Amino acid sequence: MGHVVIKPVPGIDEYVYWSTVVEAPIAWGSRAEMLDDLTVEWRQDHGPDVPPAGLSAPEKRLERADEYGSSALDGFFRWDDGSLIYEQRGLLARVDLYRAAVLLGEEREADVWDLLTPFEGETEVRRG
Repeated sequence: MGHVVIKPVPGIDEYVYWSTVVEAPIAWGSRAEMLDDLTVEWRQDHGPDVPPAGLSAPEKRLERADEYGSSALDGFFRWDDGSLIYEQRGLLARVDLYRAAVLLGEEREADVWDLLTPFEGETEVRRG
């Protein structure tokens, strides 16, 4: 899967670009900012003269995120997914996803760990 656009909360202009490899946000912003980021990525991957098209086109990805909560084609990270696994450290509530991305951008990872809940059967979040 690689990277997925997630809209954490319906009706709020906040989007997070999530890496399924590292299980963490790699970018965040408004719809317009995310469209710009995705378009830059498209041009890097496909060349500056290739117009965005198909299911992986930036606008299509954002449309899926708006409708389903996620751009993933396989149904992952949709509205009914209330939490995500963060770096195998614990569970990050979907509603805290944008805040976590902002904190990471401020190099405040320990504050992100404070947003996590432990995995089932564990009593603490896996820190540093």
